[in-house]
Amino acid sequence: MFVPLTFQPYSNDVDTITGGDWVLEPPILKKYVTARTKAIVLNSPHNPTGKLFNRTEMEYIAEAVEYAAPNCTVISDEVYKYIVHSPPKERGDDESPLCRGHVHFASLPGMWDRTITVSSAGKTFSATGWQVGWCIGPKHLISRIHQLLPYVQFCTSTVTQEALARALPRADFPYKGHESYYGYLKDRYTRKRDLLVNALSDAGFAVPDYDRTPGGGFFIFARIGTDISNAIPKDRILAPNPAAPGGFARKDWALCQWMAEEKGVLCIPASPFFSTESTEAGASDGFVRIAFCKTDDTINAAAVAFRAMKAEFRADEDGIGASAPKKS
Repeated sequence: MFVPLTFQPYSNDVDTITGGDWVLEPPILKKYVTARTKAIVLNSPHNPTGKLFNRTEMEYIAEAVEYAAPNCTVISDEVYKYIVHSPPKERGDDESPLCRGHVHFASLPGMWDRTITVSSAGKTFSATGWQVGWCIGPKHLISRIHQLLPYVQFCTSTVTQEALARALPRADFPYKGHESYYGYLKDRYTRKRDLLVNALSDAGFAVPDYDRTPGGGFFIFARIGTDISNAIPKDRILAPNPAAPGGFARKDWALCQWMAEEKGVLCIPASPFFSTESTEAGASDGFVRIAFCKTDDTINAAAVAFRAMKAEFRADEDGIGASAPKKS
């Protein structure tokens, strides 16, 4: 079962498409977490929205755990914790300067014994192909993982494990003018984020305002603006597509396929990240996920293509034909 987050736009004007915040509502959470719930999967910073669950929301979840099954375990996926690029203005007592804004669920009162914290080298060290991660938790939970691993992953690469073991302590040392590798990572991704945000805004997407909305990870969850929505060929929307959720290309899917084929820019539709019920209700129609964990050259090429799309929209409004940009 899935607990849906509620999107709250910055403006309630129905004629204005803006960015906004994704919020966890306690009544919805309590609806799905019952005395039969044995596990809760939590992801913060969140993929695909970039949301940081704040301490109050984490406390909602901790409260719900108390009403779940006695052995209910929280699996807290925190692989993006070192990529918190837009922290809140105020710091909490449990937040470190490196991960400012991020709250470790296991640090909440009574939650250590019920939490498995999951992390990975893939995101922090840009080494997804290593397939090396780790779990932190109390002995009675970690021992179960030790018992299971030989049956599901019995050929772990010793080389990549050794590489990670050497990288972790070195990451705390000064790196390229920063106090640590983690500081460098945050600075680099913040700069890349801003490059892409500016291009998306120019093209007509609505993006989060990172001065008011905390963000983490390396994705921008952008809303599809009116001009972009109107530019999608109508025959693509709800066209049969066996790869799309439900077998039909909803607006988000149609836009991403159209941009990939005609504009040379690859984005990810929102619908695969939503539950079937939410997708069918249209909750994912207005969003796409765009990654900025790319080289500056790739981001700049995408920016050129996005801005060329905006020029085409204006040309169409004026009745002037425009040629498609070269694919990048």
